Amino acid sequence: MGLRRLIPQRATAVVVTGILGAVGAAVLAPSAHASPIEYTSQCTNQTLPEMPIDPSQTKVDISVQPVKPTYRVGETITVEWKWLSYGIVPPNTPIVTKVEKDSTLPKGKIGLSGAQTREMDVEGERKNPETPLGEELIVTDMKGTVTLTEAGTVNLTPLQHSTWTLAFGYDSETRCLPTTPVPVGASITVEPGEVQLPVLQAPDGDVYSGSTIPLTGSRFTPSATPQVALCNADGSGCDASRFAMNTLAIDTRGNLSGTAMLYPFGIEDGPYVVRVSDGSKEATDTLSIKAFVPGERALTADRASGPVGTVVTLAGHDWTPNYELQISGVDADGNISDVPISVMTSPDGKFSVEYVVGAAEDVAIRAVAGFEDEGMTVPFRVTSGGALGQTLTGTITPGGLTMAQTGAGIDFGTTTLNGRTQTANAALNRVTVVDARGSDLGWQLTGTVSDLTSETGTIPAANVAWTPSCAAAEGSPSTVTSGSTGPIGSGATLCSVAPGTAGPTGGRFTAAAELALTVPAFAKPGSYTATLTLTLS
Repeated sequence: MGLRRLIPQRATAVVVTGILGAVGAAVLAPSAHASPIEYTSQCTNQTLPEMPIDPSQTKVDISVQPVKPTYRVGETITVEWKWLSYGIVPPNTPIVTKVEKDSTLPKGKIGLSGAQTREMDVEGERKNPETPLGEELIVTDMKGTVTLTEAGTVNLTPLQHSTWTLAFGYDSETRCLPTTPVPVGASITVEPGEVQLPVLQAPDGDVYSGSTIPLTGSRFTPSATPQVALCNADGSGCDASRFAMNTLAIDTRGNLSGTAMLYPFGIEDGPYVVRVSDGSKEATDTLSIKAFVPGERALTADRASGPVGTVVTLAGHDWTPNYELQISGVDADGNISDVPISVMTSPDGKFSVEYVVGAAEDVAIRAVAGFEDEGMTVPFRVTSGGALGQTLTGTITPGGLTMAQTGAGIDFGTTTLNGRTQTANAALNRVTVVDARGSDLGWQLTGTVSDLTSETGTIPAANVAWTPSCAAAEGSPSTVTSGSTGPIGSGATLCSVAPGTAGPTGGRFTAAAELALTVPAFAKPGSYTATLTLTLS
């Protein structure tokens, strides 16, 4: 159970973002052979772009290894971005008091112009000293490799740089772009030579966001580790995070094979370029991405009747793509009769899943996409399989008293402090209690909650209250009583069943509750967590 973050109204500037925005720059002396360049950068935090960050001076030295008078087409060079100035952690940064040690990773892009035109990536290490507010944040220099493909003069010019900082479990990017002309950082002379560039093949035709696409290629560096990125149609803006995962590999002969899964969200329709690099050489191919537009959705089942335990294959098409559906049996009143199962739709809105009928009261099987969706159902009739004239014998042994819940996380959302006591609401994950003991015993389901704590403060457990709501499923021998509304604290009853006096007890019961967290007017901002423990006895 957690409250994501308490954010003061005048402190929305950082939390886990923007703590690397420079308010000034500490300039370092260049090395004896350096030819430093200097320009003005404007940094913007990508999570909170409205947060103000003052422009700052960027001073760097771009160098090429190995050092030699001329190079040849086909050579692979290492380009180094050496910092000659460092940003200052803004002294008025709220929430945090320092940048943690080894929390910041620098990344950059360098443009090649002249005889050879392209962008290349450079990257450093996530290594930095612990840095208080107002002090220099010293990050590592950055390096990258590129294969020379054209003869003539090749110029190397910084295009942008970013810092990725881990704070509160979140990796936040602050991206810095030049606002003044950037001088060429280094120029090299490339003589003619022979080069065999890698070749990449991506799918032809349109593919959907979230699709897993095959990629093949040849002439890569044997046994190298491939890195894949999706670029804009003109080759700019290459971003590895546009792929959610990949299985790409390069064999001992330099052949590339495997698949890459496009990120399901945030990629607009249009033409793109897929880029695969082996650390020294790269290849590209075009890719057209198009979002799937669902038509009239459908739900089908491979059978319409059977006894409890029947396995039904459900299939659907034209549902929301890349979305989690909940599948469950429902009774004649439309109530869920068993714990739902989940299935993800494909990038083209299809799904297929096996569902095991779990309750005799089922009259239909329902698929639901989200809380506001009424879903679709297919009818299903639970049968006994027919009647035979046989004498039945058997032994019934007692079952147990068990419970299950539909989830383990409760989120009170984000509350913005305003100087007054506020209430944050959430819902308890539904709990199903099954009493199959075949006795006259009762039971009680109780809850306790710990204090909500964060790195900055504590909210007492007494501030968490609930309004229980419990019900017995149709056919249950016992009735269930909901607990009282009030604080949970060190012990409160969610629901209970009294011992039987005129017959056996037992049945299937659902327990739910509306939760309310009283947020103090002047709570310490932070991400709060607590543990709600349910005990069945």
